[in-house]
Amino acid sequence: MDTASVARLGIEDLAACLDLAADRQWPRERRKWSFLLTTGEAYGLRDEKDLAGSVVLSRFGPRLAWVGMMLVAQRWNGRGLGRTLMRYAMDRAGAGTIALYATEAGRPLYESLGFRVTGTVSTHRGRFLGTGARTGRTRPFTPADLPAVQRLDAEVTGADRRRLLTGYLRFAGQVRVLEADGVITGYAGSWRDGEAVVVGPVIAADLADAKTLVTDVASTVDGPVRLDTDRPFLAAWAVTQGLARAFEVTTMVHGNDLPGDRSRLFTPLMQALG
Repeated sequence: MDTASVARLGIEDLAACLDLAADRQWPRERRKWSFLLTTGEAYGLRDEKDLAGSVVLSRFGPRLAWVGMMLVAQRWNGRGLGRTLMRYAMDRAGAGTIALYATEAGRPLYESLGFRVTGTVSTHRGRFLGTGARTGRTRPFTPADLPAVQRLDAEVTGADRRRLLTGYLRFAGQVRVLEADGVITGYAGSWRDGEAVVVGPVIAADLADAKTLVTDVASTVDGPVRLDTDRPFLAAWAVTQGLARAFEVTTMVHGNDLPGDRSRLFTPLMQALG
């Protein structure tokens, strides 16, 4: 197959995307796929059986684009579909930096396309030990907070994610903000991914504030919690809170370095979006 065979995917392709994920032993993440199919640009390749491959491109202005959900059916292993999909997404990114989180299986392909490693993100899962015990330092997000949260997010990520955040606020189970002298300096949210609740994003002024936000979001979850972070100290703290290390992925970029003040980004919104 070549790029002429790549087609846009929509919400009507949800079932096919779930089947493709299952083919690769990925979970059937219905809510996550629904969100990505409606907020990002999903593309796919089909064969006589069904969806043979997928990729989701999220564009955040001229500085940053993110690639996720790059999947190829096992029956097409080693036949160049992943490269075709990645080149298609890269050609449409229109950004100085293209970023993604890579599994070990995908990393050789991305390196061959010019991506370079910039870090490692560890995923932690388990029951949060502080359930029911909020710190009292944060409060629920309100619609009036949206402009301030959007400005803070743009400072930290170096990208225009206003459209994404508007959709995320409908998708998220909860969003909380942290203020200092009446100014919002951090925010965090969570969303359900199957049986687990993912805490993310977490944007904070420092590690102490990040722990506070994670605690106040995760403390309401009666069940498994997932946290993705590239911060060793937050990862170590997560382990003490009952969230064991599950696996790692590699942060990779093509073009410029990641924009913004990444020192204040403690967890991504989700791995498919950064």
